Amino acid sequence: MITSFGMDFISTFMVIYNAGAAFVLIFMIGQILIMMHKVDKELFRARLFLNNSIIHKTWVYISIAGASFAINNVFKFIINFTSEGYTLDAYHMADFAQLVFLISFILAVQNWYAFVGSFTAKKSIPGKYSV
Repeated sequence: MITSFGMDFISTFMVIYNAGAAFVLIFMIGQILIMMHKVDKELFRARLFLNNSIIHKTWVYISIAGASFAINNVFKFIINFTSEGYTLDAYHMADFAQLVFLISFILAVQNWYAFVGSFTAKKSIPGKYSV
């Protein structure tokens, strides 16, 4: 039997989503760190320098993540320390800002995961299909 311990749907969804997002982030960051040991650092720097879209996309995703993190903290402050906070709490605005943060941070990490993953050479089986 699954129970949500008295939480409403949005709160339950956020807890499950946070756990899933944390797993995805840990996996992708771990894979990036493992792949970086196999990458030629000079080639990496050269391709990164020539590919402005990676830096631009990462900047956009991290900017959105930073803004949503700040908005989340402002919402939590208003919820906890003002009399109007119940409105923000009722509409789960802090949870929505947290959701935007996680999505944009995952997209930034996925962007780097794809970029670093493009350096790993596909190894062919020696003697089979080799020229």
